[in-house]
Amino acid sequence: MRNRAMAGLMVMASLLGSVMCFAQGKSIESEARKQIDAGNQAWIDGMKQGRVDLIAATYALDAVDCSREGNCIRGRSAIEEHMKEEMARLGKADSASVTSIGSVQQGGFIYEWGQAEAHFPSGNKIVDRYLTAWQEQPGGKWKIFRNLVIPDR
Repeated sequence: MRNRAMAGLMVMASLLGSVMCFAQGKSIESEARKQIDAGNQAWIDGMKQGRVDLIAATYALDAVDCSREGNCIRGRSAIEEHMKEEMARLGKADSASVTSIGSVQQGGFIYEWGQAEAHFPSGNKIVDRYLTAWQEQPGGKWKIFRNLVIPDR
């Protein structure tokens, strides 16, 4: 009986420790949250309107964007050119969404994860789980610093 109680306490202590480690990142500042939400909305609007410029504007000049295969594109202008090629291939989305599942702020970075989806009249679709590092820029603007599509396996 005593061993069970001790094991239960150890499990509780481990869980508490895990929660405390997770909570070390401070909550996200409201202005930063508004800008990130606006950035996610820019992706939705850009996909539906066929406006790559709306999406590219959310990236920092020195941003890196990586595909699920691990291929990375460096720099906002190169990312924008790649997006133009993809938009020319896929066309405008008839529906798009971004679901932010979680985020944490540490200093001048906010780490956000979730899922982005776009569906196209051709039947093609994008369903990407993502991890994005947003970086506070001089002047207080938040831009995508690193974006990583998470593979399914």
